[in-house]
Amino acid sequence: MKPSRETGLTSKDIAKIAGVSQSTVSRVLTNDPRVRAETRERVLRVLAEKKYEPNLAARMMRTGHTGVVGVVIARMTNPFHSYLLHTLAAKLTSVGLQTIFWHAEQGADQAAVQAIRQRRVDAMIFTTAAADSIPLAAAVDQGIPVLLVHRAVERLACDQVTGDNWEGGRMVGQYLTRRSRIGLISGDLNASTIREREMGFRSALASAGVEIADRDCARVDVSHREGREAARRMLDRDDPPDAIFAVNDITAFGVVDAARSLGVTVPDQLWVVGYDDIEMASWEAFNLTTVNEPVQDMVDRGVALLRQRLADSSSEPEKVCLPCTLVPRHSTGWAEAGTD
Repeated sequence: MKPSRETGLTSKDIAKIAGVSQSTVSRVLTNDPRVRAETRERVLRVLAEKKYEPNLAARMMRTGHTGVVGVVIARMTNPFHSYLLHTLAAKLTSVGLQTIFWHAEQGADQAAVQAIRQRRVDAMIFTTAAADSIPLAAAVDQGIPVLLVHRAVERLACDQVTGDNWEGGRMVGQYLTRRSRIGLISGDLNASTIREREMGFRSALASAGVEIADRDCARVDVSHREGREAARRMLDRDDPPDAIFAVNDITAFGVVDAARSLGVTVPDQLWVVGYDDIEMASWEAFNLTTVNEPVQDMVDRGVALLRQRLADSSSEPEKVCLPCTLVPRHSTGWAEAGTD
């Protein structure tokens, strides 16, 4: 066994310090799910204390695995994706997996595809993906385990873990039917999250016999700036909506700011609902009604599926849809609505 490049320690040394066998250390380093949780924690603690960095080239020659997972992430201008990334990175580290990150909107496709084809990663996680994703296609072609977290791609045979966006949208639609004129600010329907939220929202309105006028709908690049501009156009009319659903919180913040700039009071004259329940949504400046996505649960379930897939690739892929929760706050006058 070659020593760690940083410490000069071998896995045999680590095993002796941790009071386990060398094979157990190897199993921890290769993320074998058969290792008991308390044993894994003890070995990982020793690895951290000794700053042990395994020789990845030697590991790959010996096991065929690198212990590295590639992660393709979405735009970091949305704090939701920052939180998802932080939670995912922490979970992967806790089970002994190293990570390489590629930003989906910074021309990282070529670098990700090269890593996949050279087998420098054992698996790929996508927090943003569409059916035409080049890295996603490359991973599938190479037979590398693929996990989708937060996003889904229909008819793709891989493990996928999402929040129930359709039901979340439906809850918002049902909640807003108490208002007289409802607006919608949505985005690119190629994104499964946006598509499902909008479909659930519209389904609830249709079931309640509520029509939403085309002029009260906007399709934008979901962001604070475009949410603000779309809301200004809707609200600066003689017959503005008295409620607006924006398909993520950042866009909803833009709606709130547009209302303030026009002297429209929230929630007296306008109800605003977002989606994701990022930390800023609870800040006093916004106090935004929104839908909470179970990020920690999605990550925990997704990483568990990934580890199972790395240990046994023969099982059928799983698609998991976790429940979301409507969180009423002051932006919809929740007290007046009788919700606490």
